[in-house]
Amino acid sequence: MLAWLAIAVLVALGGAGVATALNHAAGSGARPELTWVGDTQAGPALDAATAKLQALSDAVDALGASSKTALVSLVAGDTKTLTATLAKGTSQLASVSAASSDLQAALAAVPNTGDQAQLAVSAATVARYRGLVATPALTANLETDWQVLSARAMAASVVPDLLAKHDQQTAAAAKQGEAGHYQAAIALLDAPDATIVQARKLATGLAKSADVTTLNQWIDRQAAYDGALRQLYGSLLTSKGKVTDAVRAAFATEEAAKAALPTSTKGIVVIMGDIARGGLNQAVIDIEVARGSLAAALADQAAAPSASPDASQGPADSTAPSAAPSPGASGSGAPASSSPKASTPVRPSGPVVTPPP
Repeated sequence: MLAWLAIAVLVALGGAGVATALNHAAGSGARPELTWVGDTQAGPALDAATAKLQALSDAVDALGASSKTALVSLVAGDTKTLTATLAKGTSQLASVSAASSDLQAALAAVPNTGDQAQLAVSAATVARYRGLVATPALTANLETDWQVLSARAMAASVVPDLLAKHDQQTAAAAKQGEAGHYQAAIALLDAPDATIVQARKLATGLAKSADVTTLNQWIDRQAAYDGALRQLYGSLLTSKGKVTDAVRAAFATEEAAKAALPTSTKGIVVIMGDIARGGLNQAVIDIEVARGSLAAALADQAAAPSASPDASQGPADSTAPSAAPSPGASGSGAPASSSPKASTPVRPSGPVVTPPP
């Protein structure tokens, strides 16, 4: 009787072991043999998509470097470098767009990613795919950012040249006035007046996205000096070069206006810095954020665990026969059965009780 009770216990324990071995959710890491086929199919496609992600990241890195160079060149007033850098960045933007399209095509080719993906592949494969599929959107706004940067930088780049042009025109008029050619000096003042009008129009456009307070102050002082010169030369022309009260008053006004003019080009640096902070800095920051997000996604892919068992072993489920244990492995010395089994029961620990004949 005790022998038969022992047999019942063994059968119960063995059955419990089988139930425990089979009680795993499909698609979880606990039963990789159930998703081996799906993982093996998806793995190379995910690797290919990761390579496309690396290419996209490299393209955004290059664009980010150009955006920073453009900003530095703008503030420094280096129009030549700025123009070349903006052209280079536009070409790099095309590379970003192409790399993003390549990545999306590679992701579309990854198998077993539909609604039933979790039944076909492991959780690790699903997580890796989801990490990749979100990356093309990271560059969606870069074209707009670069367009903003290019347009505003080119508009702002005119400022130093425009102000320098005005100074040269005013100096030419003053030279004629100093020589006593008052009528010629007054005529030459028409050119800097036109440049002032152009500068004010430019400042109005830049004011939509940048602080142009310093620029407007610069323009106002230059315009005031031009007006003072015109008044002085007009007074001298009327008095035929004689010093009258009107000439003295005009001369005092001209001296005050001259004293208010900037004494160096440092004001230009301030003006360009103010303009750079208006939307241009934000465009550069947006590109840097995209670059960092792509780098983080690549790091996640590098750290992702293997989604499938060793491909050389094949799936360890009911479709593959279990390896036969070596003789004596059971402790009884009996040869193992040669027929394949769906699963191997969990053997209880301790001595095995053999029923009497």
